[in-house]
Amino acid sequence: MSIRREIILNTFQELCFNNFGNGIDNISNLKADASERKIYRISSGNNTYIGIFNENPNENNAFINFSRSFRNSNFNVPEIYAVSEDKLFYIEEDLGNSTLFKHIISDESEDFMALYKRSLSDLIRFQITGKDIIDFNDCYQTEFFDESVIRSDLYKFNEFYTNIFLNNSLDGIIIEDIIRVSSGILSDADCSYFLYRDFQPRNIMLKNDDLYYIDYQSGRKGPLHYDLASFLYSGSIKITEDQRKILLDHYLDEIQIYVKTDKDKFITDFYFFVFLRLIQMLGSYAYLYKKRNDKGVLKKIAGALNNLKSIRGKLDVPELKIIIDTLTGFMN
Repeated sequence: MSIRREIILNTFQELCFNNFGNGIDNISNLKADASERKIYRISSGNNTYIGIFNENPNENNAFINFSRSFRNSNFNVPEIYAVSEDKLFYIEEDLGNSTLFKHIISDESEDFMALYKRSLSDLIRFQITGKDIIDFNDCYQTEFFDESVIRSDLYKFNEFYTNIFLNNSLDGIIIEDIIRVSSGILSDADCSYFLYRDFQPRNIMLKNDDLYYIDYQSGRKGPLHYDLASFLYSGSIKITEDQRKILLDHYLDEIQIYVKTDKDKFITDFYFFVFLRLIQMLGSYAYLYKKRNDKGVLKKIAGALNNLKSIRGKLDVPELKIIIDTLTGFMN
């Protein structure tokens, strides 16, 4: 056993004993997807827990404190049971193995649209209530979704996606055009809501017919549109364009209860945020392909490109259409 592995086991052993009165009976690794965290399922006594080891204490602190704030307001998020003094380790509630994504693809008879609608209703609660109960000083990357975030996503996209798959990079002028458009839209949008940042079916757990939510540690203040775009155009959602329209209408009808919204303007701005989210996804997929040699993301890239192509006619910004044409020019 390596020294690192021994430290991890000993720390979880101590946390379990101090908090549950039992040591570890069994511990197994769980897949962490794109995260750098190490995730374990721990058996201790008659219960199982999820143990997290992450060398970024600020990221851990964000998740831990956000979780506690959400739990105090009766959100369906995992309970945090124990945290190490250095905040590199913590133990949380085990919500099982069934994500919303896995559940739907494994049960074609399920009324998946009802589950998607429930998810979007819960998203609205995160956005509206979350902004008043979260201490945004706990945000570990940035407190706001702003131009700097968009610029960072564009540079990652440029460095990995365009260089790897297009063998070139975006002209700096095009990037500045996107930033300019972003600045105008963001300045006109209310960015005071809680932005989950990665709201999608793989980050929603299904336990005892209830939906539970995870991986909101990158949360910050931002506009309503981005999380909606993340969900409706996720690589892990399986819907037709007609079904996507039904879900968009469901969200817009419910958000009106809390925020008076000009629907036409919201939809116009929404497709710009869809564009930004898809660019961010392509950059992340290419990063995984480059850094981890993960060829499984190639299918996800094809899906994101198809989604980009589908929104071209819904954008009224010529610069964005040029980028979409460049990215999807090889497609039928």
